Amino acid sequence: MHAYLVLISFLSFLLIPFFLIKYITNPIEWKQRLGFIKIPHHNKKTIWFHAASVGEINALALLIEKFIEEYGTQYYVVISTMTTTGHERAKSLADKYRENIFQILVPVDIPFAVKRAIRKISPDILVIAETEIWPLFIHYAHKDGAKILIVNGRISHKTVKSYKRFGCIFKNTLKLIDEIGAQTEEDKHRFTELTENTVEVTGNLKFALHLPDYEVEAIKKEWHLTSQFIITFGSSRPGEELLVAELYHFLNEKGVDFQIILAPRHLQRLDEIEKLLTQNHVQFQKLSEIFSPAPLLLIDKMGELTKAYAVSEVTLVGGSFYDFTGHNPLEPAYFSKPILMGPYYSSCKESVGALSSAGAIRIVEKENLPEAVIDLYQNLHKRAEMGNRAKEVMEQNMGALDKTLRMIEDFL
Repeated sequence: MHAYLVLISFLSFLLIPFFLIKYITNPIEWKQRLGFIKIPHHNKKTIWFHAASVGEINALALLIEKFIEEYGTQYYVVISTMTTTGHERAKSLADKYRENIFQILVPVDIPFAVKRAIRKISPDILVIAETEIWPLFIHYAHKDGAKILIVNGRISHKTVKSYKRFGCIFKNTLKLIDEIGAQTEEDKHRFTELTENTVEVTGNLKFALHLPDYEVEAIKKEWHLTSQFIITFGSSRPGEELLVAELYHFLNEKGVDFQIILAPRHLQRLDEIEKLLTQNHVQFQKLSEIFSPAPLLLIDKMGELTKAYAVSEVTLVGGSFYDFTGHNPLEPAYFSKPILMGPYYSSCKESVGALSSAGAIRIVEKENLPEAVIDLYQNLHKRAEMGNRAKEVMEQNMGALDKTLRMIEDFL
């Protein structure tokens, strides 16, 4: 770890001009990224929850709320995220619990930024979601005396191989973690290849989603959604927008009254996607410019996907029709929606398996997607049954929340 500290310190010095430019162009964000954090004064102990982005914060949300209900008089909660969209989701939690939560952007994993932030926050407990393993963050939190836990932990075979390759860094880092709560037995086994510390299976917190109770009709009015058959294709990846264009023309030829909501996974691809839709003669409007009902609504703002799922009759989960390892289908399941997904879902096998066993999701090849959609269009009973089963799966897997909370309680 000492050699790593020296190397990162040297690289940090070389990157000072980059950090200065970032700070000048976006001082509010980069003040926190560089560890200049000012949190409200309080007289409680501090628990710091860290997550990467919106999905991970959504998974932690109910855990954090339960923790505050039981220990809010004793502990002040700090939530950090890697992304600005995750930061916005954390802010919605902080707004709900103004006296108990403060949200920040996690400092860059360089010595002076991390040390400054940890000295300021001085956490008694650091709770890290999934695989946000930043060596200096964990090193300095441990040095400051914090108990460190990983919750909702998951790790792939590929990541294990990478960590072993850099064993002097990551194995030493994992030694500093007091306990790991893994999602599955498979994850537990992989973690134990890297550490001798306690690893327990606590389940997948993503089943314990706590999403907003949206006013569906208000969203439909705002987005000019007038069809009785709304389809959302969420988190689309390259190649999948062409599938959407083909579905669009297929439904038109069948005379279906439909509207498609297309939510790309990465908004930096919007220009490419708009060009593709135009070349394929798809009539669309962007959400930021919507003024009338459109056959296809292109989401061009972050944080809107769960709204789209909430207003849909059928949901298609992207990253799965081509091998991008899939995106988690639990958000549409939360809203009791029938789900179609492609055969590539290695990053979310547990949730897909649970939904598939209950008959709440259909796995279809991309060539069969139009027929699968028209089948659900023609069968209202099947849609309702799949949606109800999806919600039941979510409710049956709520045990992960209690197991994770009990794990944290052992370190209070």
